[in-house]
Amino acid sequence: MNEPRPIRELPPELCRGLEMVFSDIDDTITEDGLLPPESFQALWDLSRSGLEVVAVTGRPAGWCDHIARMWPVAAVIGENGAFYYAYDRKRRRMQRRSLLSEAERLEGRRRLEGVRSRVLAEVPGCGIAADQPFRLVDLAVDFREDVQPPLDSAAVEAICRIAAEEGAVCKVSSIHVNCWYGSFDKVSGVRQFLADRDRDLAEERVRDRVLFIGDSPNDEPMFRELVHTAAVANIRSFLPGLTWPPAYITTLPSARGFAEAAGVILAFR
Repeated sequence: MNEPRPIRELPPELCRGLEMVFSDIDDTITEDGLLPPESFQALWDLSRSGLEVVAVTGRPAGWCDHIARMWPVAAVIGENGAFYYAYDRKRRRMQRRSLLSEAERLEGRRRLEGVRSRVLAEVPGCGIAADQPFRLVDLAVDFREDVQPPLDSAAVEAICRIAAEEGAVCKVSSIHVNCWYGSFDKVSGVRQFLADRDRDLAEERVRDRVLFIGDSPNDEPMFRELVHTAAVANIRSFLPGLTWPPAYITTLPSARGFAEAAGVILAFR
């Protein structure tokens, strides 16, 4: 595994040429469950510099609708790539784009009941995420957000094993194990968002103008697919288990790390 380079080594020409910044939310833009002023200000500063900022998160549809409306972002890709919401502020209309048909979504939700039943029965101390009622596609199993005490890695592995045995996809974030049925991930959501704007992620001219910032294993598809990637410092505990690490890393964790990365980008714009 290659060690990520310090964020201060981002090339000035890359920063000047960027058109979009994609970013995870939990423990990347937030810290200890809160949205601090420095990272929220960084979102505004990036947007005002001419960049389109797109949140790419495992959070639910209900949250994504709010964030797309209320934050200075061009769109929110939610539930690990299942859909995106983009709010047209001039027309006051929300564009909602799903990667699954309604029939696929409903069948997936039906099958996830088996995963839910098993993890609650077989993994002591886990819970279903408090934001589950606002989800359309996936099941979020809480191992660190609200459950006390937080679960260890063996419990997280047990949740993933159950999901795999039930034929579901699962990804581990910093707080939840997200489980779903369907062949999508964060990269799929990004690819669809770009395609709907006549941009092909496979093209070098597009790939050279986008950067992703993340913090955990469910961001690994983005680290693998995109050329320009970064992570906040709290990813270090996950690095030994990543096949595809980020290219750059901040010195500060979570929201402060996001603000640090934004500062490097903005210094050259």
